[in-house]
Amino acid sequence: MQALKNIRIGIFISLVNILIQGVSVLVQNIIASNLGIVKFGYFGILQSDYTIFCALADFGMATLILAFFGKRATQGRLFINVLQLRLSMTALAALTMVAFAFICRWDSPVFYGELILALGLLFQHAFFDWYFICGNFWKKLLLSKVLHTISYTTIMGIALWYLHFDSIPAIAGAMVVAALPAFGFGVGQAFTAKVLRIGLHTRKFFALMFKSACPYALSSLASFAYLPVGLYTVASFASESFLGSYNFAHKLIILASGLMVHFISSSLITLHQTDSKTLHLRDQAVFTLFIAAVSSPFWLFPEYTLRIIFFAAPWTNDVLATSCFCLRILALSLILQATRMGMISTMLKEKRTWTYGIMITAGGVVNIAVCLIGARVLSNSYIPLLTLTGDLLLSLQLAVYFIKHRRFGW
Repeated sequence: MQALKNIRIGIFISLVNILIQGVSVLVQNIIASNLGIVKFGYFGILQSDYTIFCALADFGMATLILAFFGKRATQGRLFINVLQLRLSMTALAALTMVAFAFICRWDSPVFYGELILALGLLFQHAFFDWYFICGNFWKKLLLSKVLHTISYTTIMGIALWYLHFDSIPAIAGAMVVAALPAFGFGVGQAFTAKVLRIGLHTRKFFALMFKSACPYALSSLASFAYLPVGLYTVASFASESFLGSYNFAHKLIILASGLMVHFISSSLITLHQTDSKTLHLRDQAVFTLFIAAVSSPFWLFPEYTLRIIFFAAPWTNDVLATSCFCLRILALSLILQATRMGMISTMLKEKRTWTYGIMITAGGVVNIAVCLIGARVLSNSYIPLLTLTGDLLLSLQLAVYFIKHRRFGW
């Protein structure tokens, strides 16, 4: 059965990333302990902002480079152009983040953290991943990840555990420093002074790539109009204590959603091995039940789940109760993601990226509108439910599209 094959490959890809994810969860625990509930909620806003600007810096280019050029992107003039493109986009995103900080975060507790992480955009540990993947330099990629894991664990451990950093700017600075060893390794492997030579050919290459990357960028950036919008809505309309409580549930669901991406990759791998045009409901049902079973602790035992994952958090009865409530509702997003996984991977395989991009953008716009309007007239407890509007609408759009084109079969 194709669903079982997707699950096996998806689990394998997820396990490859478990080392870094495990370290990240451990560090988040100590950050929560050092900052306290309220400041940890604001730290979640900072991390969400940074992730959005990382996506802006990428602008769908990583996917496009891999799909269009493969190993050729690591050779000759094309390599120089690609590196120039990546550096230019990152610098532009960093400047935009600085402007965003002064315009939107001037009076926020995360203002100085925004400025520091804007600098961190220039030194992302994963900046050269495209080079290692396109060139099939798997040992170098693994070495880069291990190096980052070691440096991140060591530097954040010293900063949080030994020096007891308890301010958002200080912790943001430590995160930037922790990324430098892996970034330096990438510079040593993939940087050349020729990148400074920008000519007519470079500008034409940039124009072509921007035009081609638009649907990928649209899909990537529109995804932030879903779950992250709930966090921003809470920050704007709810109390600081509710924000801190919500942030724990939000982080856990975002982590799980990140792992769901690996199952889309596994589905793409299996889809490329078959010429079938039919999307089998049986496979979809099996995968959805698998995700429901794996995520069941989120709504059956939310208190134990939160206490185990965030074991160092300064829990109180009120904070834990609110986090459990939010986790139960937000976990439904994983089920909705599971129902559309096969449909998304099919559209990506068939290169219907513009269609998917328009759908996800429409769902995101509706999600933002519902959250903003609903938060004004309803109590804070409804915000997690309002956040699921985009997920529900996108799943319905995809279902209607595949039904209309008679692509479903048993």
